[in-house]
Amino acid sequence: MALFRPFSALFATLLLAGSVTASAEEKPLTVETVVAKARAALTSDVAALDKVKSLRMEFAATDLQGKELNATTLTLAAPGYRLQKTIERNRNFESIVCSGRLEGWTTRRLDALSAREIRSVPYEEFKKLQDMGRDDLAFFAIPAPGVGTATYKGLSEVDGRKTHAVEYAYASGFRLTRHFDAETFALVASDQPTPKGELQRQKVESLTKVDDIAFPSKETISVDGKKSGEVSYDRIQLNPDIPAGLFDFPSF
Repeated sequence: MALFRPFSALFATLLLAGSVTASAEEKPLTVETVVAKARAALTSDVAALDKVKSLRMEFAATDLQGKELNATTLTLAAPGYRLQKTIERNRNFESIVCSGRLEGWTTRRLDALSAREIRSVPYEEFKKLQDMGRDDLAFFAIPAPGVGTATYKGLSEVDGRKTHAVEYAYASGFRLTRHFDAETFALVASDQPTPKGELQRQKVESLTKVDDIAFPSKETISVDGKKSGEVSYDRIQLNPDIPAGLFDFPSF
C-alpha cells in the first residue's frame, strides 16, 4: 500500500532489448520518466494523487501457517504526520509509534490490564518517521529538493519478472527501493533495509482500487530472501477525518 543533500536527478542510459526494449532512436529512461509512468499506472487521473492529504489503512499480518500475528491501523496526514497502532492478537500487546508536529513518541501496553508506557523517540528516529509519512503519501513522487532524492537504478528482476528499480533516499537516512513492472510500470515490490542490516521485501500479490487509485490488497513479506509471512489490507480510506490531537504527545 517509502536524506542528506540537495536534490539532483540522476540519469541512466540503458538500451533495452525485446519486448521491454527501447530502440536506439528513443531517449534513454530517466528517473522522471519511470516515476511519471508508475504514478500513471496507479490511476486514470494522476492529478487526483496530489489531492490525497490524509490516509488511513487497516491491515493484518499472518505467519507462514496463515495465523494472524497482529493487526495495524496506519494514519497519515500531510506534511509528515504518521501514527501506526499495532495490536498483537496472542496477548493483546499494543504499541503505537507516531511522528507529530514537533516530536516523535511511542507508547506500549503489555496487556489489556496494564498501564500504558510513554516515551519520546530520539530525534533521528523522529525525522525518519516524518520522511516515512511523506513517502507514504507521495504515491512514488520524487522527493522535494533538500528532502531526498530518487535515483533510477536500471533494470532489475523480481521472481523472474522484469522490473525497473528506483531508489528513494531521504535526508533522515530512510531509504527504500521500489521495483516497477518493466511494461506496465505497476508496483511489483519494495525493498527496505532492517535495523539488523537485512533486506526486507514486500512483494505485491494483488491490488484493489479505492476511488480509482490502486493500492496493494495483499503482499508477501520476506527477509533476506526467506518468506516470513503475508499482509492483507482490509480497509483503506482517502482523506478521512482526523481527530483533533491525534498526533500530539499523549497524556493518560
